[in-house]
Amino acid sequence: MTVTFAGMPDEGLAFLEDLEERNTKEFFDAHKAVFREQVQAPFAALVEAAAARLRRDVPGAGTPKLFRIYRDLRFSKDKTPYKTSMSASVPSRDPASGDGAGVATGFYVNVGPAGLYAASGLYHADRADLLRVRAAIAEDSSGKELEAIFAEAAGKGLEPWLDPLQRVPKPWPADHPRAHLLKARSLVLNRQHERAGWLQTAELLDHLLADWKAMIPFNRWLERVP
Repeated sequence: MTVTFAGMPDEGLAFLEDLEERNTKEFFDAHKAVFREQVQAPFAALVEAAAARLRRDVPGAGTPKLFRIYRDLRFSKDKTPYKTSMSASVPSRDPASGDGAGVATGFYVNVGPAGLYAASGLYHADRADLLRVRAAIAEDSSGKELEAIFAEAAGKGLEPWLDPLQRVPKPWPADHPRAHLLKARSLVLNRQHERAGWLQTAELLDHLLADWKAMIPFNRWLERVP
């Protein structure tokens, strides 16, 4: 079934802005219909349409996962109950495919009053995956390939987010030519678009797809990590 996306409605974005100021159960419950119809439904349509178009270039992409607007308060000092933006992810490979090679990757999107955020890669990777990725970074051919991928992505407006350690982890030397990448605790390619008029039109889908498609070489590099 073809999913049509026409943009994020102004009423929905206004609701999220109001939620930033009045982040209470009482306010949310009083406007739940607005949330469902003007925020949740169009965002779900965006993600479904984006995933469908993404599969033209990533045929094995899995089922999108939409994240709940309810915040996890268990370990947070901030007790406001709701997020003020919508987010979702699309795995690069369907987990049911049985293809377990390489590092698992995916595509991420967040939309809200601040604009559009798109990303892919490893966020707070587990230790086993991080060690495998660092070994691939340190190796001359695969490490230089990653640098080339990042350079090409930079020309399309994307940049890496690394959350780096202060020092290069052992056993690699501090003067390694890719020391800045070896220090990464996360390896994410991302882009933040400031809020613009196209957020409320179908052009939002085009911007998201352009970013996700530019991230495909990076995800494929990760998926080849032995």
